[in-house]
Amino acid sequence: MRGKVKQKLALGLAALTACLALVFCGLISVHPPPGTFGALCPVNNPGVRDGWFASPVCNGVQCHLCPYNCFLPEGARGRCRVRSNYGGRIKTLVYSKPVSVHLDPIEKKPVYHLYPGSLVYSLATPGCNLKCKACQNWEISQIWPEEAARRAVVPAALAMKADASGRVYGELKQKEVSAFSPSDIVACALATHSKAIAYTYSEPVIFYEYMYDTAALARRAGLKNVMVSAGYINRGPLLKLLKYMDVVKIDLKGFSPEFYRDYAGGRLEPVKETLLTLKKSGVLFEVVNLAVPGLNDDGKSMADMIAWIKTNLGADTPLFFSRFMPNYQLDNLPPTPVETLTRARAEALKAGMKYVYIGNVPGSEGENTYCPKCGRALVRRYGYAVLENLLSSNGGRCPYDGTKIPGIW
Repeated sequence: MRGKVKQKLALGLAALTACLALVFCGLISVHPPPGTFGALCPVNNPGVRDGWFASPVCNGVQCHLCPYNCFLPEGARGRCRVRSNYGGRIKTLVYSKPVSVHLDPIEKKPVYHLYPGSLVYSLATPGCNLKCKACQNWEISQIWPEEAARRAVVPAALAMKADASGRVYGELKQKEVSAFSPSDIVACALATHSKAIAYTYSEPVIFYEYMYDTAALARRAGLKNVMVSAGYINRGPLLKLLKYMDVVKIDLKGFSPEFYRDYAGGRLEPVKETLLTLKKSGVLFEVVNLAVPGLNDDGKSMADMIAWIKTNLGADTPLFFSRFMPNYQLDNLPPTPVETLTRARAEALKAGMKYVYIGNVPGSEGENTYCPKCGRALVRRYGYAVLENLLSSNGGRCPYDGTKIPGIW
């Protein structure tokens, strides 16, 4: 008898719950609650724009920008934190909302085969589609757009002046902005004597539309475009973007699937596909590997990576081995021994790679660009400073034997 009473009570409670749910759904459809995505990000917010590369799927939206291919129900965001489903459409939440804008030497990217010693106008928005444990820019790459400052200080103009002794110096003018449109970026890049615009610091793939529109205007203004990326992007979006890119710098985290999964939260194969696509496209690209002690710097991983790059990307591919410094979630590890980088560079040169560099070790001979035929230094560097450049004045050719060095000089 008690069992039947309990059963009737349970059925009654379930029916009441269902009725209440229907009532609440009806009320919400007529009177939406405050604090929804629409209230937080109204349509007149310059940072919110329609995103590209998405399709409707099962009462949600599938994003096709990067290999995660995130499925987003209404109001949800992707792993990048900055792309959302609002009203059944992908929205980018960071258009014209940079979190970091600086005037850098091109060597800081690091990019060595584009206008050595030149200035590059560099910017980033919040967000990233990877979660690297040693990210040096984690304060901006691993945050939500809402956590970023509402205004950014940007370089606006650079005046070249001379003092009484004739020494020439630059006087930088800055300004504070709440929104920074593609046309504003191009204007400031030109006013600061930059030769290129770099989409960098966080992960430019996640602010794709902002980067694309800026790059298109920059190309028309005679500026070069540089994407500094982890290469975690699908092939279609990459191909569309490459028509405006002059140099792409890819951070190849390591060369084992396990390392990519545990260190970056991603997969190695999509990055290899990106590199193969770049090779076929003919766009100039460079590859950098951050050697993390005990995680990706073993001899086999390095040898496998070098062999794959030589076979699939070619001996002319500029390759960097950069020194890890304790940071973010790996601040317990020591810096990479310089000997590890020196050994990796020697192995790459022995394998036939022609342009192999060491990064984050000022004064290393691995900072210089050498002629692969005669062995002479053609561009000598110390950190971000260019001490000598024999390529720009010789049309990108070695002045000693005429060897053509790949790059934009």
